[in-house]
Amino acid sequence: MKALDDIGIDSQPAVWSDAGVDWLAFDALVFRTPWDYFARLAEFRPWLDARIKSGVRMINAREIIEWNFDKRYLRDLAQAGVSVIPTVVVRRGEPVDVVALARAQGWEEIVIKPSISGSAYLTHRFRLEDAAKHHGDVAQILRDRDLLIQPFLPEIMSDGELSLLFFDGVFSHAIRKRAKKGEYRVQFDYGGTNENAEVTPEWIDGARACIAAAPSLPAYARVDGVIHQGKFVLMELEIFEPLLYLARHPEAPARFAQSIARRLSQPGQTR
Repeated sequence: MKALDDIGIDSQPAVWSDAGVDWLAFDALVFRTPWDYFARLAEFRPWLDARIKSGVRMINAREIIEWNFDKRYLRDLAQAGVSVIPTVVVRRGEPVDVVALARAQGWEEIVIKPSISGSAYLTHRFRLEDAAKHHGDVAQILRDRDLLIQPFLPEIMSDGELSLLFFDGVFSHAIRKRAKKGEYRVQFDYGGTNENAEVTPEWIDGARACIAAAPSLPAYARVDGVIHQGKFVLMELEIFEPLLYLARHPEAPARFAQSIARRLSQPGQTR
């Protein structure tokens, strides 16, 4: 990464599944794009646990990564008073009646997703009258992880999803992600697009409140949400391995590099 080179920090890309990498040879591991982890959970989680156990410095810090790895963190944020999309969690192995759980919340159109996922992996949207068609999808998710049930917010289709980027808690830039016509998923995999976004101070404050409720201050974070009834509502807090859209802002790479440098200069995890 040129921005790290510019401030005298050597960096080397490495793939988590490469058995030839000596992970203790590095001063720190910066988690960036292990985007197959959710589809290879049985392999990835032991690898991550081994890195944590080794004591190698991790950026973001290990306590944040462990917390953010599973989307059950949404309940923690809601309990902390953050404006979060309402979420019902069904634990793996528990009996589940999706229709009853959703109707108890007053929802008629919902989204289901795994608690450990990315890029809309195994994510489905449907009305409750069509729930029977998704019994297999529910079972597939609960096979090896928990299930999240959330109301579908139509703003995602009309206004898109906002991503606000922060380095050491300081706002850097914002992106608006839009789904292609007829789609609700904003990811590239489904034809989604993105553009620079102007955001209000109130929305920035709402996003920053999500970061402030994390176990510790992340070096880098992406706060994804929608504007619902004029208020920023969190959909996901991406701290573990977020796409940071660094190319979207000329100063963003340097800000990211400086956040890494600050963490390297601090006393912290040791081998």
